[in-house]
Amino acid sequence: MTAQSFADFHVSGDGQNFVGSTVGGDAVLNVHNFLRGRPALILPASDIAERVDCHVPARNHDLVIKSLERDHTVMLGGPPGSGRETGAIAALRYLVPGMRIRRFSADYEDVEEVRAEGRCGYLVRAADESPEGVRACLDAAREVGAYVAVIGDETQWRRLAPPMEFIELRPPDAVEVFRRRMVVRGFPAWARWDAARSLLADARPGDARRLAGIVEEVAARAEGRGGTDADVEAVRAEVTRSYRGWREHLRTWFARNEPPQNRALLLSAAALEPTSVENVYKAAVALARRLKVDVNGAGLAWFPATGLNELLEAADEDEGVVFRRHGFGPSVLRHAWIDYPVMRPDLLGWLTGLVLESGTSPETRTRIAETLGDLAAEHGHAQQILDAAKAWAEADLPDPAYVVLSRTCLHARVGGGVRRGLYEWSKRGGLDQTLKLTVARVCEPLGQAYPSIALTRLKHLATRGNPQVRAEVAKAAVELARAGHRGEVVGAVLGWCGPSAHESLSEVAQDRRARAGASVFLALAADDAGDGTPIVLDLVNARAASPRGKRRWRACRRSGGRGPPCSGWTPRSRTRICVPGSSGRSSPPPVPRRTR
Repeated sequence: MTAQSFADFHVSGDGQNFVGSTVGGDAVLNVHNFLRGRPALILPASDIAERVDCHVPARNHDLVIKSLERDHTVMLGGPPGSGRETGAIAALRYLVPGMRIRRFSADYEDVEEVRAEGRCGYLVRAADESPEGVRACLDAAREVGAYVAVIGDETQWRRLAPPMEFIELRPPDAVEVFRRRMVVRGFPAWARWDAARSLLADARPGDARRLAGIVEEVAARAEGRGGTDADVEAVRAEVTRSYRGWREHLRTWFARNEPPQNRALLLSAAALEPTSVENVYKAAVALARRLKVDVNGAGLAWFPATGLNELLEAADEDEGVVFRRHGFGPSVLRHAWIDYPVMRPDLLGWLTGLVLESGTSPETRTRIAETLGDLAAEHGHAQQILDAAKAWAEADLPDPAYVVLSRTCLHARVGGGVRRGLYEWSKRGGLDQTLKLTVARVCEPLGQAYPSIALTRLKHLATRGNPQVRAEVAKAAVELARAGHRGEVVGAVLGWCGPSAHESLSEVAQDRRARAGASVFLALAADDAGDGTPIVLDLVNARAASPRGKRRWRACRRSGGRGPPCSGWTPRSRTRICVPGSSGRSSPPPVPRRTR
């Protein structure tokens, strides 16, 4: 069977002939824009460089450097927002300028990647790991001279019992962190803002970074409106209120608006903005119904639509209901969550149900998915995120499921739980087809930060998936490779084509996995290195990448397809990746046999 006939191969069992709905391009673009706006989630080189530039050393930063220099490992303790991750990054770059630094989860299937990557720096979150996984990661790192910084607290250190030093970070002054960031980011006038001292009293470095981010956004928006010097005080007031979460303002509003239907209108607008007046009322009625609010007078008891923007203090614009004050919408939901704890399950259930309503537009569904994901993640509700995504996918709504999973799988508080959910789903037989397809696409943004974890989930999906699932797996893996993780992807998919080292798979399951791996490899083989040969040659073996091997590959390309440069399939056996110039001798696992 040739490479061109791969797609015609079908097997039965586990719903293999079902067809599900795939994630749309608008949802994928939405998530890509989200990740670009929050580079700390995926830790690209640009974010690492900025963190180092803006870094203000902790008062015991020298101890961190000494521990990493001596042992190549350290565990940094302290509360969230104390600067542990940034301190670790700065120490690693001080020891080895330009070192590649990445997040890592010490899953037993992924530790081998540490040995393959060599001398890198790894950031591991203790809350997400098992003692066995952390120790395996440390052992692998020591073998290749890599560095590992574990982020956690003393309780987690004792639970994990890792062979490393624990250092409780003594964070720097938050005001100095704010001032440093303002200077580096090009806002020197704000570095001299006197009110920052009172705002950041008893604050942590993470609070200072959040305040700096608010300043940048509010100041940029004011400049875009053509603001003058007379607007400076108004901008400072908005920054102050946004940083404080609009707490006093919202307490006053809720005290002034006791009717529950008015409060439901505010919560609906906060969850959906920007949106139409009609959508606000529909969502508010659904919330009131869920909370069993008895409104005497039915529709006539609700606040008139002509005065809605005035009631909500929203902008009166053509877009409908929208808040122009920075961070006001999320602050409304946060205020309700904190002040009314009894309604928390109903709040998340209401948002989940709004997406399932048949009259909800795709754009509104996406906004609700964003709102639910952000709210649940902030308060540590990973299971509610998974439940919502599952309900939406099973209702054939992959876009909101993809958005909520992609926005939360890298979150510091719930990311570990969401990633575990993705892993369990990827290995489960009989999973809903649309949910399988959605999980496959989530692995592309997940892989930007954790390539090995994403590839593990893709591997299991391919093993249990029908041709449609395997095609989506291949698409996600190829996009991940082209986004800068080509080496990890090629190494993984070659492993898929060989015998499994940790699992006992049936021939059918092995065929599915190998077929997906071959499809990814063949797709990447089309990416030209600029000399008529594919980029993947240098990643396969030195012989195939030799001048002789490259000449043969170019000759195959010129043959017009009569001698495909890379193909081969042995049904119910194993894939053969045929590379011109390679020998017929077997290579050690996980790379499969190569033939002329």
